[in-house]
Amino acid sequence: MTVAYSEALAAAIFLAAYGAIVFRNVSRLQLPIWLILVSGAAAMVATGTISVPGAYAAVNLPVITFLFSMFVIVTALDISGALDSFAGYILRRAKGPVGAFTLSFTGFAFASAFLMNDTIALMGTPIVITIARKLHVPAKPMLLGLAFAVTIGSVTTPMGNPQNLLIALASGVSAPVFTFARFLLLPTLANLAITLLLLRFIFRKELRREEPPSANMVGSVPRDKRLAHISTWVAVLTTLLILFVNVLQSAGVSQPFGISEVSFFGASLLLLASGRAREIIQSMDWGILLLFAGLFVMMQSLSDNGIISVIASYLPSLSLSAPAPAIASIIASGVLLSQVVSNVPMVALYLPILTSLGYTPADGYAWAALAGGSTIAGNLTILGAASNLIIIEEAERHGEKLSFGEFLRVGLPVTALNVLVLYLFLLFGL
Repeated sequence: MTVAYSEALAAAIFLAAYGAIVFRNVSRLQLPIWLILVSGAAAMVATGTISVPGAYAAVNLPVITFLFSMFVIVTALDISGALDSFAGYILRRAKGPVGAFTLSFTGFAFASAFLMNDTIALMGTPIVITIARKLHVPAKPMLLGLAFAVTIGSVTTPMGNPQNLLIALASGVSAPVFTFARFLLLPTLANLAITLLLLRFIFRKELRREEPPSANMVGSVPRDKRLAHISTWVAVLTTLLILFVNVLQSAGVSQPFGISEVSFFGASLLLLASGRAREIIQSMDWGILLLFAGLFVMMQSLSDNGIISVIASYLPSLSLSAPAPAIASIIASGVLLSQVVSNVPMVALYLPILTSLGYTPADGYAWAALAGGSTIAGNLTILGAASNLIIIEEAERHGEKLSFGEFLRVGLPVTALNVLVLYLFLLFGL
């Protein structure tokens, strides 16, 4: 197989998979996203655009381990009834659809700043669906609110999402927690406020469809109190340990355990103490793990065949002597390129480009622009961030659907405002 043929074949397979995801709700097949991506990965291997050993090596085992571990915890919380109880707490505090929407949006945004947003997306999806059903409002506004909340909220810290952590470690910026906060805290707060107001305006009719919930709906009691207590305490312990590990990593402290190992410890502890380990494992959504495995293989194939390098060659030039247009270029590249290869591969591609152009750890605005642009990209389409795919897959498991077009119609104005705010804050913060 010639190099040109291999490149064309890999690109064709990727575009076919991308198109299938975009138009999957139009066809009668209604294929799940995980099946599309796994099929795309299998096609890459079958056609030789990536070798079998290369495909195995492409699957990021720490990420899969982390997701598996969090799925164990979230599944235990779900089947025990603990998530329903938490939803009931929000309902009691909120007293209505608009209040519930505001409270859940704010809470999930805050949580995603300190934990990986993928985790919050996974935990939050069944919660917001439960809230919507108990208040007799459509689930789509709540799901979109969750997606935008975990995306925007995760912008401001190195531990908010995988691409931020990658930037913090690879760029070499000193005190990354404070560097990120210096450049990104204010625009993040502004974007959260603007997005919340915009979503409440867009969904003003849907959030007014209120039928007072019955008393038993508001005060849900866990179905299995023992499992609810165990899973809640393990979730709290794991969360604290993940936060601690992230803080150590951000501070440059070397230690043998990462968030994958910590989360696996928590999941193992839960399975041992639950007494319902088999039921928890059988109830997990294994499709999301397959989704990530397929995504890893497809992205690696694109990289091996030089397609990502070709894309990089068309990126706008960046000049240290002109920071204003450089910031605009970095943000725009982050938003647009992330729609093609997702934000984590996009950042992995962009980091060496900035370094080769002379950007150093002292150029905090550039790294902040890369973090902000690549993360806000998740607000534009469902393919812009892995957290979106998690929300959609988990929602479908609970009988709720959110199409590419429905996401884009709301995501387009949200992203436009977010990008403008981010650019202005970084520009005037120079």
